Amino acid sequence: MHALFEALVFGIAVVAMFIGLFGTLLPILPGVVLIWLTALGYALYDGFEAVGLPTIFVITLITVVAVTSDLWLPLIGSKKGGASKRAMLFGLIGSLVGFLLLTPFFPIFGSIFGGIIGYAIGTLLGQYHKYRDWDIALRASIGGVAGWGVSVALQMAAGVLIMAIFIWQVLSY
Repeated sequence: MHALFEALVFGIAVVAMFIGLFGTLLPILPGVVLIWLTALGYALYDGFEAVGLPTIFVITLITVVAVTSDLWLPLIGSKKGGASKRAMLFGLIGSLVGFLLLTPFFPIFGSIFGGIIGYAIGTLLGQYHKYRDWDIALRASIGGVAGWGVSVALQMAAGVLIMAIFIWQVLSY
C-alpha cells in the first residue's frame, strides 16, 4: 500500500510539473516556479531522500536564471539592436502599460501580447524620440522582442531540465 501511495504522490508531482511547463507559455501560471515548488514540495515530503539538498540547490539556480530572464533578455536584445537606455526604459514602461491594458479584456493571451506589444512600441518610441530615425528605432524594438522570445524558450528549456533532473533523481533512488 505504501508503494502505491508513493507512486501516486510522484504521479501528482509530475502532472503538476507538466502544468507548470504549460505555464511557461502562459503568464497566468508562474511555470518554472510551479515546477520548482513541486520538486521542493516532493523533496520535503520525501525527507530529501530521493531529491536531496544538492539537487534542490541546482534546480533553484536554474529557476532563478529562468524566472529573471523576462527582465534581462529583452534588455540584452534591445541593446544588441542598438537601443538607448531611454528606449529600454520606455520599453519597460510600455510593457507594463500593455500588460495592464490588455489583460482585463483577454485574461490569458492579453498579458502575453500586451507585454510584448507594449515593450515593442515603448522601445520603438523611446528610440525614435532620441534619434528621430524610424529604422534605428525599429532595429532596437525588434531586438527587444527577439530577447523576449529567447526568454520564453529559455524558460521552457529550464522547465524541461528541472523536470528531467527531478524524474531522474526520483526514479534512480
